[in-house]
Amino acid sequence: MSGKTFESARYDLAVDTISRHDVQNVVSWLKAYPRLTMANETLAFEKAWSKWLGVKYSVMCNSGSSANLLMYAALDSTKLAGKRRIVVPATGWVTTVAPAIQLNWNPVMCESDSKTFGLDLDTLEKLLKKHRPETVILVHVLGVPNDMTAIKALQKKYGFQILEDCCASHGARHQGQMIGTFGIMSSFSFYYGHHMSTIEGGMVCTNDREVYEHLLMLRSHGWLKDLPKAKAQKIMKKYGVDPFHSPFTFVIPGYNLRPTDLSAHIGLIQLPQLKATVQQRMRNHLVFQKRLEGHFEFAREIPGDHISSISFCAMARSTEERKKVVRALEKNRIDTRIFTAGNLGRHPFWADKYGVFSAPTADKLYRCGFFLPNNQSLGRREVEFVCRVATEALRA
Repeated sequence: MSGKTFESARYDLAVDTISRHDVQNVVSWLKAYPRLTMANETLAFEKAWSKWLGVKYSVMCNSGSSANLLMYAALDSTKLAGKRRIVVPATGWVTTVAPAIQLNWNPVMCESDSKTFGLDLDTLEKLLKKHRPETVILVHVLGVPNDMTAIKALQKKYGFQILEDCCASHGARHQGQMIGTFGIMSSFSFYYGHHMSTIEGGMVCTNDREVYEHLLMLRSHGWLKDLPKAKAQKIMKKYGVDPFHSPFTFVIPGYNLRPTDLSAHIGLIQLPQLKATVQQRMRNHLVFQKRLEGHFEFAREIPGDHISSISFCAMARSTEERKKVVRALEKNRIDTRIFTAGNLGRHPFWADKYGVFSAPTADKLYRCGFFLPNNQSLGRREVEFVCRVATEALRA
C-alpha cells in the first residue's frame, strides 16, 4: 500500500489525502505570512471548483454539514421554500435531514432504493402526490448516483426543487453528467478521508444567481459585504444606506459559516489530485463488485453511470451474519463500521419528533449494512484481500 495510514489498522476506511508534499507546500505558503481568514484563496478555490464541476457559482463554507444548512437557508431566504414541505432520504447523513427540523420545515421521509440506496422512486412519487412538497433533497449515497433521469422526470411532472447532497460523491456521474449539477443547489464535503480534504470544509454549488447572492450573505452574518459591488450598491440604494455603513449592513438573518484561506489553499493543492483519486476509487469499487457478487448485497450503478465511492457499502443477510463478518474483519485489522446511519428514521433525533420510520430497504441497511475500505491508498491486491476475508467469514 501507499499513502498515509493510521498506525492502529492496516486497512483503514479513511486515509489522509493531504500528503507530506502538500504539507510542505502549505509551510512554504505560511512563511510568506498570508492572510489566513477568508479572502483571496477562498475566491480562487471557489472559482476552480466551479470550473471542475461545471457550474456558474460555488460558495465555500466550513463543512459539508454547513453546506447542507446553507442550502435550506437559501431556499428560505429567496422565498423558494414555499410552505417548507420537503422529502428527505432515510439513508444518508444526519445533517442532510437535521436542518429541516432546525429551521422548522415539514419533512417527510422516503424509503431507500434497493438498487442505488438513494431515493426509492415508487415511494417518492406517492409522497409527491400526497404531500406536494416544494423541495426534495437526496443523497448520492457514498458515491452511488441516484436515478436522476427518473427524478428529473418526476420534477417535471410534479414541480419541486432538487437539492443534491454530494458530500461523499466527488466525481460520480449519471449518464455522463457530473453529480451535483442536477438540482438548484448541491453540497460537497472536504472532510478528512473523503475524496479530497481541506481539513474541514464544504461547498455549495448553484447556477442560480439570486441563490448564489443569498448564499454569500447567509454564510457571513447576513451582510452585503461579500456581494458583487453592483448588487451591494443596489441594495444600499433601496434601503437608503449611507455608504459609510455599507460594509456592516445586515440584509438577512445569517450565520458565520465561513472557511479560512488556509483551508482554501489546501483545496487548491488538492483539486489537481482529485482526478487520480477518483479513478483509483472507481477501480477499487469495480473489484469489490466482482469479488462480492453472490455473497453480499450492495449498491449498483444504473447502466451508463459511474460510482465514485468513499467506502464500499455491503449488506449481510442478517444481523448475526454481519456480526460474524465484522469479527473476521477486525481480526484481520480491516476497519469497518455500520452502514452510514442505516435508517435515519430509527434514530432518536427523528423518532422522538415524528415517530419511528420503518421501511424494508432502509431497515435492512440499518440491521445488516456495513462498510468495507475503499480509498486511494488501496490497490487491487489489498481490495481482493478484504473481499477474501469477508467471504470466507461466511463459510466459517
